[in-house]
Parts: sequence; structure tokens; C-alpha cells
Amino acid sequence: MSLCPRPLLRARLSTGLNAYVPQHRQSPSHWYRQTAHISPARPFTNNATSSNPSLDSTDDDSADSPSFAADSTVTRTPSDRPRDDQDSGFQEPVFSTSSEGHAGSSGTSQGMPSEVGIPRPRRQNSTSLRTFQEEDPNPKFFYADRSMANGEILYRFRTRRVSQETYGLERSIRSKSMHYPQENTRLWRLNYSALYRATLYKVQPPMVPPFLRPTIEDLQLFEKIKTDCQGSFREAWELLDVRSRADHWMRLSLYLLQNSPELSLEFLLVTTQTEAEKPLFVMVADCCLYLEAMYGPRLEDWQKDGHTYESVLTTCLGPENWPVAYLPQKGTRLYLKKCGKANLYETWELVRQRQNHLSPETCLCFMRLFTEYEDADNALEALYLARKVATSFFTFDSVGVMRHCCKLLQLDSVVDTEDGRNFYILPKLLRMGIRPDRDMMNVVLANGFKTGDPQVGLDMYKYMKSQALEPDSYTYLALLSNAVSCGDRENVELLAQEIRSRNLDHNPWIASKMFHAYFTFNVKGLPPDADRDAIFYSLLDMYNQLHDITPLKELSIIPAEYTPRTRSQGSPPTIISLYLIIATYLRCQKRIHHAQRVFTRFKQLVHQGHPSIAPLTSTDHTYNEFLIAFRKHPSGLREAVHLVEDMLQSANEGQKLKDGDFLRVKPSIRTWTILMSAFSFNKQPHAAEKVREMMEKHGVGYSHVTWNTVINTYANAQNITDVVNSIKKMESQGYSMDSYTIKSFRYLQDPERLWVAVEELDNATETPECETVTSLDQEVPEEYDLDDDEYLLEQGLRRLSGLKKSSH
Repeated sequence: MSLCPRPLLRARLSTGLNAYVPQHRQSPSHWYRQTAHISPARPFTNNATSSNPSLDSTDDDSADSPSFAADSTVTRTPSDRPRDDQDSGFQEPVFSTSSEGHAGSSGTSQGMPSEVGIPRPRRQNSTSLRTFQEEDPNPKFFYADRSMANGEILYRFRTRRVSQETYGLERSIRSKSMHYPQENTRLWRLNYSALYRATLYKVQPPMVPPFLRPTIEDLQLFEKIKTDCQGSFREAWELLDVRSRADHWMRLSLYLLQNSPELSLEFLLVTTQTEAEKPLFVMVADCCLYLEAMYGPRLEDWQKDGHTYESVLTTCLGPENWPVAYLPQKGTRLYLKKCGKANLYETWELVRQRQNHLSPETCLCFMRLFTEYEDADNALEALYLARKVATSFFTFDSVGVMRHCCKLLQLDSVVDTEDGRNFYILPKLLRMGIRPDRDMMNVVLANGFKTGDPQVGLDMYKYMKSQALEPDSYTYLALLSNAVSCGDRENVELLAQEIRSRNLDHNPWIASKMFHAYFTFNVKGLPPDADRDAIFYSLLDMYNQLHDITPLKELSIIPAEYTPRTRSQGSPPTIISLYLIIATYLRCQKRIHHAQRVFTRFKQLVHQGHPSIAPLTSTDHTYNEFLIAFRKHPSGLREAVHLVEDMLQSANEGQKLKDGDFLRVKPSIRTWTILMSAFSFNKQPHAAEKVREMMEKHGVGYSHVTWNTVINTYANAQNITDVVNSIKKMESQGYSMDSYTIKSFRYLQDPERLWVAVEELDNATETPECETVTSLDQEVPEEYDLDDDEYLLEQGLRRLSGLKKSSH
């Protein structure tokens, strides 16, 4: 007989044996003898007062770590060296000290989520739980673990003291659970694992042993599940005796998982919500993990009698049924991902109060969720608990732990302490023994620049160099962002040279930031005598080095016959790069008809769902650049009104782009402010007043720039009373006068009247508001003699006012 390892491995896996075979036992018939050694199922016994062996021996993927520090730990092993194949992430260890690995003990397989993994056959290990007598004043959970690593057997003996309340809760949960002989539970999970693999790899599942095959009574119950699960089946289930329910549950659960996942959801809901004995939590968790891994997207829209897919999972996996001593961790993490914020916090308090068994991976799951909810304190507490229960199979310098810490550090801020100003989260991580790597230091570097003191970030950068941490693209992105915000052009040039020397200039984020730096230093505040064509084509050369110029030709920004001076890589442009090149073009040309032509083409491409142009509508930046271009000439005011009208109508109707990834943005405060300033710039205060009225109608608040624009409009119209009222309202909203506000006063022909009006308003005990607002529904005053163009503009503003208020 051939001794080829691959057929032998397949034979061992198909029969539920461990893939590892000691050298002295690698005989062709060894795997056959192992299968024959499995004893038949023992008679059913239900002893609610004794320890449940099936619950003890089939619990968790990392069950060798109790939830809190053990009173004593003794390890007897031929060798204490770590496994050679130990992963540095959060993946489940291959040789775990529990048997939940049947439901998937490794998250490294392709196509599977890391929390679920691929089921494995039972390994040559065992984990038993024994407790001292109930009358002991200080009860203990005693763990005797045996596992195999590198062909060597490891023995671990652990004890964990608990309170009498916790001990009683454990006994109570066991007494309310269905009890099975250990062999029955083990064989159920082996067949569950075989079904899992068969569904995953789309092969024919193996034959189920006789005691797990559906009987006539099972099929009768199955018919009731199909017709009325919540009614007739629930009534029939409640009438069954304890032993019958336990036997039917084992057979029906596998049968429904294989044939009808929708009915399996209803079956789990009914059987876990009964007043009688409930199925073992570890078996319910296996079923839920199977449904999530195999049919999760398909069941997302499932609804029945007010229940949804997520509500069924959270009900079946609720923490009120969690065992205290040995808690299946994969099912626990599935519940945490589905339960929502309120239930997450309730569960966190419950497991700490009950002292439930938690693995380091589950503690990190709590940490990740708390980080998403921006709760740094509870995230740090979860990380501390993970460190407390960590075992030799779990290292805190792994990539996964560092990624969790990186996300947590993004919430860091600077606080005043007794020792001076310092970060809030970083010192706590250092005290836990976390040694920052380059990724963590990059986040600290960015946080240092966010403090408002650039020197803090630069000190962090020097520290990284002293620790031999080579900068990467994230490091240079933080340095570039700080240099651009500080206006340090020389530093930007030095960073650009260093980036090119490291061949990082083709990174899309770095390239976008370089684009932004060039736009900030050369396009913003463009002087009148600047060579606009040279500036535009210089940025266009930078664009051509990375992106395809086809979208620019389709926008009619550059001629169709244009040939780039540098070779293009042909990659589609990013949103930032495309926005910056459009903004540069609009600011470097002076003729209004160019902006009108490009905007007309822009609307056409957006309507067609262009893959590069259409995503620009997800923000207001491109629209605002067109408004700034239209503001330069009176003939562009009508286009400005149409632009805002189009944004409002698209946002109200909820139109999506063809790819479904972006929604049309509605006008922002900046958009309305630019529109108002356009009318003020072109000496049309009546139209500017109507824009202000529309902002109030659509519930748009005022920014500091908006108030300055309003004051500027009134100052141009010599309306001193409204200037004073606007200043008072601006100050009441927390804004104060700045240089732009004072600059507006130069338009007043009699500035002394302004200060007299301010003094009169301050001295008045009760001053009615003197705000003069022209209603959009009123007729135009006689002093506004509108010509044809202004009349059309007036009609456009009326259409804007007629649009329904945007939903907020």
C-alpha cells in the first residue's frame, strides 16, 4: 500500500483524526484502527447536579486561558519552547487546548472570515473541567489541559477561584441545558465539521452515522417546522420529554443546516426560547457560525413574524445563556459583532460581573468595537484584560495586536497632567508593555501634528529615526500635510526629494498630497501677473506621470490632439487629483465661456455615470470651484443659480450614480456663501438677500465666512442698520470680528455713522430687530429696474426658493 502523505492526510481528516501522525505510528492501517476505536453512543443520562462532561470537553478554541488570573498554574511538559508555526496575528492556534476548532480553528484559509475559519477534525487533545465541592467556602474551577505541539504533549493544570454566586450560576446554567454523553456530543461536532467542509468546498457530504439520521418522528416535526414553526411546532416541542427533545435536536439541527438555512433560523429561535432545557450553547454557536459563514449575505434580508436574521442570532447567542467556566469564544465574538452598541455595553458589564471565561481574541474583539464607538477607556480596559488572560500561544507583539493599538491611538489627544502636557492613550499602552512599532509611531506622529504644536510631531519623527524605524508612505504623508498646512515651501521641497529617492512618489496618497502642495503654493492666491498657462501645464505634467489624461479630454479641458510631454502610467485618476486639475484650470483661465463649456460637459458626464467624473459629485468641492469661476462675470450668475438648483434637486430626489457607490451631495454652507458673494460681488444686493432667505428656508446655518459675506453685502449697499444688526447676531453665535470684517467697512461712505449706530444699539434696553428682508413671494421693489438677463435670474432664484426643504 502506498504511503503517500497526501492520501494518508485525506484519509485521516475524513475520519475525524488529527493530521499529525507520530513517526513510530505511521503505518498504513493506523488510521483505520483509530476509527474502530470510537465507542458507540452510551445510554442517555441526565444528572443535573453533576458536572456535564460534554460541556467541559467541547468548549472553546482557546480554552486553556481562564477569564481571570488563576490561583495557581503548573505546567508539565517535555519542552516549553513555542510552536514553530505560531502565527503573529490573531489567528486561532493550530494546536488549541479545546475542541471548538471543529467549527473552524484557523482564519487563514482563503475565502473565509478570520472569526469563523475552516472546521478541523478533532485533534489529539482534551480539556476537562472539574470543580471542588459546592459547600467549599471558596469554590474553584480546576482545569486539566492536555495539548500537543511539535509532536510533544503539553500538560497544564490551572485553578481559578470564583465566588459562591458565580459557582451557583454555572451550576444553574448547566442544569437548564440538554445533557448528552461525551461521545454523542463529540460525534455531533465531527459530523457538523464534515458538513461545514462539504458546504465550503461544494462536495458531497459524508454519510451521517445512524444515531444522527432523521427518524420518522423527526420528519414529522420537520413538516410542522415548514408549516407553522412558531405555532404548531412550538406546541409539539413543549410537549416532548427531556430525552426526546435532546435526541430530536441533535438530528434536526444537522438536517436543517444541510437542507434549509431559513428554517434552521426558526428552529434555533424556538428551541432556545423554550422554558424547558435549552440546547448546549456550544452547539447553538456552531449552528450560528455555519449560517453566518455559508449563508450570511443571503439571509441579510430574511424576515419572519417580526424577526430578522440579526435578531435571531443575537437572541440565540444572548449572554444570559453563556457558560461561566468554559465559554465558546467564536460564538461569543459573532454575537458581539451583531448585537449593537447598547447590548455590547450590557454584555461587557455582565461578563465582568460573572467572571466569564474570555480568551485574548475575544477581549480584543471588545477592544475593536469600543474603538469604533470612540470609547477609549473601555477599549484600554479590554486590552488590559486581554493581556491578563494571554497565554504562551498569544503574543502581544503580533501584527494583529499592533493594528488594534493603531486604531485606538487614532483617538488619542493631549491632556494636562501633573507632569505637564502629555498624550492620554499612549502612556497607558506603554505601561501595559506594548512596544510601539513603525505603524503605531506613524499614528503618534500624526497626533503630534494635530496638537497645534508642530514641534511635537517633529520630535516624534526624530525619535523614530533614533529607534531605526524607517519612514514609509504614511510617515511622509503626515510630514507633507504638516509642511503644507504651515506653508513651509522649503520643507516640502526637501521632503519631495527624499520621497523620490525612496521611489514613493508613485504612491497615490503621496501623489495627491504633492498635487495639493503645488496647488496651495502656486494656484491659491494667484497674482494677476502670473503666467497662468505655465502654472497649469506644470501641474498637468505632474498629473501625466501618474494618471490617464482621457477624462481631461472628455471634459474638454485640454484639446483632443494634446500629447503629454511625459509618459502616462494609464491609471485612472483619483478624486483628489482630478479635482485639483479641474480647479487649477478654472482658476488659470479668465474667460467665462470656458467655465460654462466645461460645466456643461461635466453635467453630461455625471448624468452618464462616468467612472472618473461622476464620483466628484460626492463632495461639494468641484461645484464650489465652478461657482468661483462663475462669480467673476455677471453673465455667469445664471449658471451659478442653475448649479445650486441642480444640487438641491438631485439631493432631494436621492438620485444615485450608476455604480451605486456615491450619492449627490447637497449644497453646503460654503456653497451658499459663494453664491451669496457672487451677487454681492456683482452689485446685486437684492439677489444676495434672497439667497440668505433661501438658506434660512433650507435650514442652513451661518459660518464665520457667511457672516462676513453678509456684512460685506450690507456695507456695499450702505445699509448701516443691517450691518450693525448682523455684527450683533454674529457675536451672539460665538464669532468675533476679524480682519475680513473690518475690511468690509471701507465700503461705507460715512463710517462714523456705523459707530454711532453701534452705541445706540448698545444703550437701548429693547431694540426691535431692524432686519430688512424682502420676501421671495413679494413683487420686486420699483428701485430695482431689471433688464431681461436680471429678470431671468430673478426667475431662477424663485425656482430655487420653490424647491422643497432638504431633509436633515
